[in-house]
Amino acid sequence: MNLRRLLFWFHLVIGLVVGLTICFFASTGSLMAFQPQIIAFSERKISVPEHRPEAPCLAPSESVRKLQTQIGAPPTSFEVFANPLTPAQVMTAPDRIFLADACTGELLGNGPSRVRAFFAHVRDLHRYAAYGGKRYEALHAITIAGNLGFPILILSGLILWIPRQWKKVHLRNALVIRGDLKARARDWNLHTVGGFWLALPLLVISLSGSVMAYDWVNALLYRAAGTPSPQGKEDRPKTINLGNVELLDKLLPLAKETDPRWNSLTVRFPIAANSVPFALDEGSGSRPQEKTQLVLSKNGKLTKCDTFDKLPRGRQWRLYGRFLHTGEIFGWVGQSVAFLAALTAVLLVWTGLALSLRRYVAWRTRKARARERAPVLEAA
Repeated sequence: MNLRRLLFWFHLVIGLVVGLTICFFASTGSLMAFQPQIIAFSERKISVPEHRPEAPCLAPSESVRKLQTQIGAPPTSFEVFANPLTPAQVMTAPDRIFLADACTGELLGNGPSRVRAFFAHVRDLHRYAAYGGKRYEALHAITIAGNLGFPILILSGLILWIPRQWKKVHLRNALVIRGDLKARARDWNLHTVGGFWLALPLLVISLSGSVMAYDWVNALLYRAAGTPSPQGKEDRPKTINLGNVELLDKLLPLAKETDPRWNSLTVRFPIAANSVPFALDEGSGSRPQEKTQLVLSKNGKLTKCDTFDKLPRGRQWRLYGRFLHTGEIFGWVGQSVAFLAALTAVLLVWTGLALSLRRYVAWRTRKARARERAPVLEAA
């Protein structure tokens, strides 16, 4: 058995083992490809009404407390936008988002939209193999382990893609989808062409997904960047409350003044007694270069201002990976490529399983025919 044939069987076995998990990730990922645009379109009619100049806005702490009363649950975060007509976003556990008028503290719309709820369910399936707030740990371990096999499939598939003979007809079959083929030839053509053209996006998506799924892969990324790995994850408070929310009255306006190009500011609850951290974003939330982490002391002093270029290289790479995974870092073009790559992954699994089944059926047929010929040869 030569090396190419050995690699082929290795590729086939890995594909059979992890094929369904790849299809699971690809199908749920494709559903979320244009999530920001779909949510924005579904909420396009919800906006903050214009306020009269003589009607003063509530203090931020009063607005948050009023919203908590209307929602009936303590917020976990509060996000405001530079555009006064854009609704503020109030998040409560478990990741339910309410739209609100930050000036008056009134809720807008009819509570969390069904569109947001749908994407939350798909996201939980994709990340944690969870549904309805319940995690299926065994299934989650299997799915993320299957993701580790995808880069191996991509790289081995690229090697197998190399034609044995560099002739025009061989290259055409490996580079161009043909509509005149049937059965096994059609499946092979789709599998080969799709795998070649989308190999790079699929490799980026699978590797960045592994970084987010496994701490040890994340540690390898930091080591490659020459940055010490972060020590553990920040624990979320077990009890959710507003904390020292009155600090927002003084510090939220000061946080807005730190960057005239700010588009959104987010604060998480509970708020500590001595300082308040803010997440500032100059864009739409999809480019890590436009994000800044601020910390203001209770006296209004800026004690921390971590722009993207000040972050350790490992942290920068980690943030790049997060938005490369969805393609959002390149806008709608990147999202389109990620969507096409996800659909291609489903196609690769389908055609790969079809080719394997055809190979198995052909092997069983040859074996049956050999048994039928054996008595005839013995009688002769």
